[in-house]
Amino acid sequence: MIKFINVTKRYQDGSTALKGIDLEIKAGELITLIGPSGCGKTTTMKMINRLVEPSSGQILIEGKDISRINPVELRRNIGYVIQHIGLFPHMTIKENVAVVPKLKGMDKNSYERRIDELMEMVGLDPSQYRDRYPAELSGGQQQRIGVIRALAAEPSIILMDEPFSALDPISREQLQDELIRLQEEVKKTIVFVSHDMDEALKIADRIVLMKSGEIVQADTPDHILRRPMNDFVRTFIGGNRLNESEQLTVDDVMVANPITSSLTRGLAHGAKLMKQFRVTSLLVTDKNRILKGIVTKEMLEEQYRNEDLSLQDIMKSDIPTVQTGTGVNDAVELMRNHGLYSLPVIHPNGVLAGLVTNSSLIDALLKQI
Repeated sequence: MIKFINVTKRYQDGSTALKGIDLEIKAGELITLIGPSGCGKTTTMKMINRLVEPSSGQILIEGKDISRINPVELRRNIGYVIQHIGLFPHMTIKENVAVVPKLKGMDKNSYERRIDELMEMVGLDPSQYRDRYPAELSGGQQQRIGVIRALAAEPSIILMDEPFSALDPISREQLQDELIRLQEEVKKTIVFVSHDMDEALKIADRIVLMKSGEIVQADTPDHILRRPMNDFVRTFIGGNRLNESEQLTVDDVMVANPITSSLTRGLAHGAKLMKQFRVTSLLVTDKNRILKGIVTKEMLEEQYRNEDLSLQDIMKSDIPTVQTGTGVNDAVELMRNHGLYSLPVIHPNGVLAGLVTNSSLIDALLKQI
């Protein structure tokens, strides 16, 4: 999707921001660029939409050299979320989100319907919020609008420049959880700049750790924790994290009350639960809370018109699980091997105990520090 080939950035004062970096970002991947101040992470991100031009090297998007693409057109097709949001104060929320769709000449009915869908996805009732002005929203609500504004024109790439760093800790954690959930649903290619390793470990599919204009290590959060490349990486992530994670079991990290439904409930009920709790899957249990299967949003959408079906009729019953007491590292390995974002935890008798998610794993790990 995005490829940096020997990209260098030198300034007129003789300083070098990037020293011939090579980096490939896959479609649908959430990459976090992180490192100390002045390492080149923001410069790297801004090169993707040509806010900064490289001194040498190439940047390709879907195989096309972006130096040959009109910068204005390029930026209209790349979502951009910044730290201070940048909502227009004189425009309503609906008008703010509609800016880029209008510039691209999208159909008004289509993008207005899309705006309502996106607001619902981030937990803001359109009927209550679409006609308000930014000053009437909290900082966390404004940042949610900043995120969906970047999504409104259906870009395949979204750049996020420390978007949550100005928020209070509670709002920041909520927005991180929201981003993880949203990414599971929309699967965009996201380049996220952060200075916070805890944040990177929580949200990223892959972390690109930089120092002095070079990439020191680009790897999954789990691999960086297990196999830091050198002392700089080890120090930056905090050397005590891995030892503590090895002592945890799934009981320590699971969500104890995941959203469930019974076997005989209809598809409309399942859809209502997903919307109410803003989840993309339901665990299906019998009257004794024994786990029987899982129903995803895609399964529901495919069969929704058939009013005679129950969740039992469409659920997937052959799903990976772990028993209580299983080590966290074993659970992580199983999730990675099966490409899972969550993993049910059951008691030895089959009764559902909880659900391990990427978010719950990182939350539990951070609490150990």
